[in-house]
Amino acid sequence: MVRFLLVTLEVLTPWFFLIGGIVGLGLGGSWLVDGASRLALRLGISPMIVGLTVVGFGTSMPEFAVSLMAALQGSGALSLGNAVGSNIMNLLLVLGVAAVLVPIHVIGSRRLLYRDLVFGLIPAIALMVFARKGFISRPTALLLLVIFFAFIAIILISARKQGTEKTVVAGTVTRHLTITAVGIAVLVGGSELLVIGGVELARRFGVSEALVGLTVVAFGTSLPELATSVAAVLKGECEIGVGNVLGSNVFNLGLVVGTAFAIRPAAVPVNVILWDIPILVGATVVTGLIVLRDGRINRWEGGLMLALFAAYMAFIVVRIV
Repeated sequence: MVRFLLVTLEVLTPWFFLIGGIVGLGLGGSWLVDGASRLALRLGISPMIVGLTVVGFGTSMPEFAVSLMAALQGSGALSLGNAVGSNIMNLLLVLGVAAVLVPIHVIGSRRLLYRDLVFGLIPAIALMVFARKGFISRPTALLLLVIFFAFIAIILISARKQGTEKTVVAGTVTRHLTITAVGIAVLVGGSELLVIGGVELARRFGVSEALVGLTVVAFGTSLPELATSVAAVLKGECEIGVGNVLGSNVFNLGLVVGTAFAIRPAAVPVNVILWDIPILVGATVVTGLIVLRDGRINRWEGGLMLALFAAYMAFIVVRIV
């Protein structure tokens, strides 16, 4: 009887991780959006700025943890692949799902959207130029960090110039900061549970380790962005949803990859530089054309983004097989 219970527990444990991860992502995304949006109103800060900074950084923590750990263990391929794959998923999967559920309407300056999209392109182009031989050196990594901190400086200056009028909302600043922090923590924990459960199930079903790394890990670390952006759109906070994705992408290539390879420069697969990063550039351009056209992402455009994401996943499978 005891052995039966142990075997049953072993079989069900990955499913418990999956369910716990999904619940954590749902709760964490809701709390993060609530805390960040109320904080923005109380402090008179644009919701887009909050999405680009606080929310973007918070939902990028799984990528940061995975990539940094991979770099310290000498796995540059996993570190870079996780960041690049997550960025592609953020643009095509996250915004695509959110737009299909509720059409996204971004209220704000096109100039600011253009700026944020360009800062998503600059680190990708830098990698295409300086890592084309399959090695990310410390100077290249430091360049990525410079780009990231320049982005942060510019949006903070923009926040001071274009702050909105403070609004009286229930609760103190400390309370809203606490809710935001708890939301981030639950998101990170939920994504980790989901990745652990997903990887274990993939192994049991005989899926290759390479396929698991390129899909499950990248998808798992993108789940906070997915949960947060969907929650934001459903709550009518479209600027936080879009700002979260754009901010996360700059964090991933600027801070995450920059920090990981500044600590330990390493070789990376040339095909990631030659194929995946140009695909990321293309996805950024497509997203920019859609959003800048009229400040909206309609349902059919969200469907197009999901179709492009499905094509990318098929491309990865073909390369592995």
